[in-house]
Amino acid sequence: MKYPAFTFLLALCGTAQAQPLHFLTEEYPPFSYTKDGSIVGISVDQVKTLMQGAKLDYTLEMQPWARAFALAGTTPNTCVFTTGLLPERMASFKWVQPLVLDLMILVRKAGKPFNPTTLDEAKRYSIGVHKDDAAEIYAKQQGFPRLDSAPSLDLSLKKLLSDRVELMIMTRTHGSLRRQGQPIETVLNLEGTRAGIACNLAVPDATISAMQVELDKLITNGGQAEIYKRYDMAGK
Repeated sequence: MKYPAFTFLLALCGTAQAQPLHFLTEEYPPFSYTKDGSIVGISVDQVKTLMQGAKLDYTLEMQPWARAFALAGTTPNTCVFTTGLLPERMASFKWVQPLVLDLMILVRKAGKPFNPTTLDEAKRYSIGVHKDDAAEIYAKQQGFPRLDSAPSLDLSLKKLLSDRVELMIMTRTHGSLRRQGQPIETVLNLEGTRAGIACNLAVPDATISAMQVELDKLITNGGQAEIYKRYDMAGK
């Protein structure tokens, strides 16, 4: 029997994906966080929408980032998000992307005199980063000598606000925390970033393809932009 191409893809996906796909994420607002007992956020809403469109069963669980990332790399049927697409990661996972297009920035506590205008100037200061995050990898690649790696973005931000580090690398989206009363200021734009879903290499290609088809639809029909607006993040 012959199937049209996409019907065959779904049929194959349904056969290969007998077990639910396990999604892991972390407390990383506004992309993923817990609110009133539910996991929500910009990336979470996209994942829920594309999985519903692909008609695939899944589970969703919060984990510390380092553990979530490691599990996705070693455990079949497991994916982790929101994961920065870095050259050194590309061959280790199967990808569905982009969930996020963003900009890495350097920030300071509001009112502080630290004002580097170049990367070399920034290297004179202590820099807070989220451990195993794209920001830490970027900072190491650029040769920042005084890095302070914290196990969560929230802890890194607390160190900045309590003057335990002088500057911090985060994404522009996280810089929106200023609108939530956090006294931080952007000092320097660093580098564009792209992030998505990183899945274990054992996840069937048909599953990845079905997910990508639905994410592409979400982007082209304006659904992704609507999700950003839902979290007051229009324009990213």
